[in-house]
Amino acid sequence: MNTNFTSRLLAVLLSVSFIATSCKNDSTEPAPVIATPSASGFQEMRAKVLTGLTQKKDFKIAEGLDFTTAKGARIQISANCLRDQSGALATGDATLSFVEIYDRGNMVVANKPVMGINADGKKEPLVTGGQYNLKITQGDKELTSGCVFSVSLPASHTGGLDNDMKLWNGIIDQDGNLAWDEIEPGDKEGGLNMNGENMTYSIWGTAFGWTNVDRFYSYQGEKTKIKVKVPTNYNKNNAAVYLAYEDQPNLLAQLDTWEETDLYFSEHYGFVPVGMTLHVVFVSESNGSYVYSIKKVTIAANATITITDQDLSTATMGQLQDKINNLK
Repeated sequence: MNTNFTSRLLAVLLSVSFIATSCKNDSTEPAPVIATPSASGFQEMRAKVLTGLTQKKDFKIAEGLDFTTAKGARIQISANCLRDQSGALATGDATLSFVEIYDRGNMVVANKPVMGINADGKKEPLVTGGQYNLKITQGDKELTSGCVFSVSLPASHTGGLDNDMKLWNGIIDQDGNLAWDEIEPGDKEGGLNMNGENMTYSIWGTAFGWTNVDRFYSYQGEKTKIKVKVPTNYNKNNAAVYLAYEDQPNLLAQLDTWEETDLYFSEHYGFVPVGMTLHVVFVSESNGSYVYSIKKVTIAANATITITDQDLSTATMGQLQDKINNLK
């Protein structure tokens, strides 16, 4: 027997085996290491999102402002319109800060869902035509409006003009969650017109802050209250749960109540449609990265949806936004 040939053959086989094993190991992605969530870290991530979404423009108060944002919103403020904190006419230079949100991805990472306060004082989901926050500052002081100003939002970002839309003011509670209160027609705070020629929502107002163009989501069938149980270490301070409805890209609901004993998120009275397929979106943080779970479920009456540690993944902000915006 040719021992040299046999030795060479064994060496080749061992090399092939080593290469195959190495390739197999290289293709196996390790499970994400998820750190204990931090309440302060979670809030800092949300604040950082809003900072990143904020567009700024310096202008002279005596000349007024006519500014068009990156997404096509237009803000117009007349000359000598602004007032200081004492109510006197402001002079000199000022800075516009403007945040505009149209998509569910930004709604989740900025914690700006669309939940409206109905006639009974209860919150239920809205369909949005766009939400924004307008602030004018001079140094570290906020200025107010002494006249009517205007904002127009492109309807193209939310599927076109919807004649049922209303105008809403934003209210942020002690937990940092946002809800929307309708501005009644004729209210001196502001009003809304549909501009079919420019395909925009034309808004006039007298007060700065969070504003939204929305209508209540219409569902005539049975509704229910659900629970979303989350893993240990997560709670309302370091995590949140949202509902993305199927085929409703302009709607993001929130489960904004927390049950400390049984560790679940829920809401106040039961607005979730029975029989509807939707996505339960859980989000938190891990050492500055996003921790999330997205579960597609068909809602049963009094359903309990459970999210386990094994359901959790990590993502960058952009990756999470894309996943949420691509939900069908």
